[in-house]
Amino acid sequence: MTSDDTSTVDPGAEPHWGDPERPQVRRDTTRAERVAGIVWLCVGALVAILLSVLYLGSRITVGDVSVPFPWPVLAAPWFNYVLVKTALLWTDDRRVAAAPLWVWLAGYALLLFWPVLPGLGGDTVLAGTVWALLLLPLGAAGGGWALLRLK
Repeated sequence: MTSDDTSTVDPGAEPHWGDPERPQVRRDTTRAERVAGIVWLCVGALVAILLSVLYLGSRITVGDVSVPFPWPVLAAPWFNYVLVKTALLWTDDRRVAAAPLWVWLAGYALLLFWPVLPGLGGDTVLAGTVWALLLLPLGAAGGGWALLRLK
């Protein structure tokens, strides 16, 4: 399709087609495809929180000194923003688009309370560090920012 060939785009179905300032929900998909897209984004959110907690204690060596480098604290807001922004491509409903963020928050809570869960718990998964405390508000802020930036 060339830049002057717009005959294949129905302006009625895609009212803001090509406008980078407006969210554009795909209209050429079935409901099952949209649901599957949101489900896969939620699976990505679960993987993201597991990896974030796993690598929260990362360190880098500078010369002879080992320095904490909690890169998940920096990556979580960005990744949650991307998850929610991508969900907005599948639905107009903010509550549905927030599903990956809610799954990420539920995963954080599950990992936080893992030691006290009956039958499952035991080992501490989410250590009580300042990095673990920062992960929650920064990760939530990233996903929330994507929801607030809607026009």
